Amino acid sequence: MAVTRLTEAGLGNGLNARKYPNPFFDISSTIIPKNIKTLFSYCRNFFYTNGFLRNVITKLTEYPITDVLYVGELDEITKKKYDSYLHESLKIKSFLIEVGLDYFTYGNSFIATQFNPKRFLACPNCKEKHPINKVEYKFRRYNFEGPCPKCTDYVTFKVEDQTIIDKSNLKFVRLSPENIDIEYNPITGDTQYYYSMPNKIKQRIMKGDKSILKNIPITFIESLSEKKKITFNSENLYHFKRPTLAEEDMGWGKPLLLPALKEVYYLQLLKKGNEAIANEHIVPKKSIFPANTTGIDPFTQMSLGKWRSKIEEQVNKWKTDPNHIGIFPIPIGYQELGGNAKMLMLTPEMKFIEESIINSLGVPLEFIKGGTTWTGSSISLRIVENHFLTYRELLLDFVNHFVLSKVRTHLQYPDVKIKFKKFKMTDDSEAKQLAINLNQTGKISDKMLLDEFGIDVIENEKQLKASKKEYYADLIETRKAEAEAEGIATEIMARYQVRAQHMAQREVLRVKTELFQEELAQEHSPIPDDPVKLIEKFVQQLVLYNLDEQEMMLAQMKKDMPITASMVVEQLLFMNRQYAEEPEEEEAETPKKEGAPKKKVTKKDEVKVGPDKKKGPTKGSA
Repeated sequence: MAVTRLTEAGLGNGLNARKYPNPFFDISSTIIPKNIKTLFSYCRNFFYTNGFLRNVITKLTEYPITDVLYVGELDEITKKKYDSYLHESLKIKSFLIEVGLDYFTYGNSFIATQFNPKRFLACPNCKEKHPINKVEYKFRRYNFEGPCPKCTDYVTFKVEDQTIIDKSNLKFVRLSPENIDIEYNPITGDTQYYYSMPNKIKQRIMKGDKSILKNIPITFIESLSEKKKITFNSENLYHFKRPTLAEEDMGWGKPLLLPALKEVYYLQLLKKGNEAIANEHIVPKKSIFPANTTGIDPFTQMSLGKWRSKIEEQVNKWKTDPNHIGIFPIPIGYQELGGNAKMLMLTPEMKFIEESIINSLGVPLEFIKGGTTWTGSSISLRIVENHFLTYRELLLDFVNHFVLSKVRTHLQYPDVKIKFKKFKMTDDSEAKQLAINLNQTGKISDKMLLDEFGIDVIENEKQLKASKKEYYADLIETRKAEAEAEGIATEIMARYQVRAQHMAQREVLRVKTELFQEELAQEHSPIPDDPVKLIEKFVQQLVLYNLDEQEMMLAQMKKDMPITASMVVEQLLFMNRQYAEEPEEEEAETPKKEGAPKKKVTKKDEVKVGPDKKKGPTKGSA
């Protein structure tokens, strides 16, 4: 209904009243799609051609996806099975991101379960079944025809599919909403889904493309021959849809871009205007003309045709040689036209429209472009965070009740559930510090503290045990190495101490031999140049005899050469003290014959020296 407004001229006279058009009947309203399938086509084109919208959808899709964790503790075999399928076969994180792209772009995402069967062609005559890749067949009138490899008869084969239970055959396929039809009953809430094959798939099937005929479900071929849509089993199809109003078309979710279509149209107009301005005004037009002076009128004094050719000649020479100096017979004028594109650009208006589009998409401006106000206390952040948490719950429901359910049913895997690693928009340092303080005071458990930091408790315990085990193993090896090094150092130090004591004792002996040089000369004739060697010679001879023989020889030496005997006894006593201070070495067992008693062999023998019974290197007492 049009709105009528009376003006001063029209007061009291309705004939002169002016009618204003409805402001909602703008040009952009004429391009809004009238059906859902056209809307999907628009949204797909906007996603691929508009970098700004693509950035918004990509961030909404990728940001809330975190690592997948298992609920509870799994045995190693079960964990390896699910890790192999989810991360290697399905590539769960990439798959969920792709699901999100459909969800936010179309407002709908359809995932179907698909098994790639092993197809056989059975001969109706000899009843022999052959793998499809072993048969030279032709696809005619929706049938497989050709010679049987066994009986060689030209027959129409019967298709028999064999399902192989293997993780490589279980597929989760995303379907384009443009190929889906929905029959929704608003009274009962029942929904029936139908699928129409894309034209490219139809053409490949009709041409007999063997790469697609070898494992495409036979239902697709039958529906193509009967010219009917494929009816989906609700158990093998999962439908993500964005919330919508209560209306007749409630079976479909509405795209995220729908409220922003008019702004997108306006933004495209501004871009088109900027394109025209850039083409027309970005490069200034240059012109050269003969200057009119008071004394010379070039239009009457010369041929302008020759003047133009002369000017073009000089310009060409200048392009060839930038240092060329042109000579002109008359003054020359130069002028630039245009080049004011920057003044005409619609950049401020485009920025305003972009912000309006972001607002229409329900996303804060800071989330897309960043900013200093994007903090942990931001209300906008909390709104987006709650949106992401709700979206993550939808993904968890899909994975646990659809994906994992099919995996358990078809692959016979044990029952498990997954969860996502804790998600937060930003690091709230104040909340984390508060959690640490509460944990230190015993108000919250270690598990709650680790949850606050997004750390899995079970995995953390495993890592701690492994780290402690490695730490103590390294500590034991380090202590062993330190003890070994300390022992070697002590042994070396003891050796040098003994050597130093021997040198000191030898020096004492040398001093005594110098003091008693005359007495030694009387006892020995001739005396050697080095009397110390004489004393050492007597000591070395004595240690070769047993105890009784040593006593006899020393008694004789005391009678014949008392000075020499005293020095020899002193050296023997010193040697005994040194060996007594050394640590005893481990006893080594010598090989023995069977039945023979064990005999322990040591590197030192026990000796007696003088009246004191001490250990020494000799076989007797001095």
